[in-house]
Amino acid sequence: MKLHFVGIGGIGTSGLAQLCAHLGHEISGSNLGSNLILEKLKSEGFSNLYDIHDAHNLAPATNLLIYSEAVPPENPERERARELGIPEKSYFEYLGEISKNYQTIAVAGTHGKTTTTGLIAAGLANTDFDATILVGSTLDILEGRNFKAGSNKFLIAEACEYRDNFKFLKPEVLIITNLEWDHADFYKSEEDYFEAFKRIASKSKNVLFHQNDEAVQALLEDVNTNKLSIPAQSPNSWEAILNIWGEANQQNATLALALAYFLKVNTDNFKKGLSHYKGAGRRQEFLGDKKFGSKTIKVYDDYGHHPTEIKATLNAFKSRHPKSKIALFYEPHQYSRTAQFFNEFADAFRYADHCALFPIYEARDTQADKAAVSLADFVEDNPKLKQFSSLDEANLLAKSLNDGDILLFMGAGKISEFAHQFMKS
Repeated sequence: MKLHFVGIGGIGTSGLAQLCAHLGHEISGSNLGSNLILEKLKSEGFSNLYDIHDAHNLAPATNLLIYSEAVPPENPERERARELGIPEKSYFEYLGEISKNYQTIAVAGTHGKTTTTGLIAAGLANTDFDATILVGSTLDILEGRNFKAGSNKFLIAEACEYRDNFKFLKPEVLIITNLEWDHADFYKSEEDYFEAFKRIASKSKNVLFHQNDEAVQALLEDVNTNKLSIPAQSPNSWEAILNIWGEANQQNATLALALAYFLKVNTDNFKKGLSHYKGAGRRQEFLGDKKFGSKTIKVYDDYGHHPTEIKATLNAFKSRHPKSKIALFYEPHQYSRTAQFFNEFADAFRYADHCALFPIYEARDTQADKAAVSLADFVEDNPKLKQFSSLDEANLLAKSLNDGDILLFMGAGKISEFAHQFMKS
């Protein structure tokens, strides 16, 4: 079939496009502006790719248009598809359709989906279990890709809960990393959020989770499925194996290893594979050393955008670098999330030695959402907090850090672009 992807420069959509190409489909696609993903696809032989959305990008002979969640119905290519009678499916709908041809292992949960999937990929790479893998970031273990074609009938993919998008999957194995209310713009209550996980758990043959996770235990209490609860591991048991740090990552590794036991792969080889995992793009990613005169600071980039993720990451850095001060440059993601978890964010920011906030990244926010919160509220609550509107201001604070200190750029919006600009400045 001829498939056209709108938003092909997205991390999920690009992975699905590669999977479809592997399955023999002819691929074209567009993105709003070029990016590293689009250039990577072009370098690997994808030719019919465009860095602008235009009705002319869509060939009349296209059999199906697949769009990213970020692409609205009024997109010119989607409008053209409707004019031509070309069917449309969202990324998640089509992933669900393709997954019917596989035994799907879905990695779900509020936090840690990408890291857990990456750890599974690293472990399996050192075994003869050759699964197809879709992951929500680029991995060194996949040579900088977010997709690997496999030869067996297993598909390992992240299962995103936003807008109940994982409802299109029917997993052979569902991994639930943890549960905590998020996406308040869609799930209006914690109960709504948990119910979505309960529905996908009910559709899954096996559910793998941490034995000491009370939220997941309660969720699964009356779910009729094969429940695989994993005992807690001592942190010391991972210190000689993992090259990533933090309690959350140790928990993710425990789930990955539990899956290896379930799949009956060689677990000694799997553990060796885990030791090769150096992290995913934008997950505690080391960007390099930045010099200011005789001082050198270490700069990291991270995707975390929930207060629990911020606290866990800051604690991981403090544990790893106990003598260093940690400066957090954070870009809040969504007015709705920032307002909903205002107190939790305010508490999380106190875990940093220095903290500065960039303007809130707007995504799917209403006027009411925008009126509900202001960054000035955080500064009023914590005088040590600063607000930034430019990288020049960020540079001034960075220059005040001491030799060996750590600067962490964090958020899910444009903050990564700022981090890379900072490294070049």
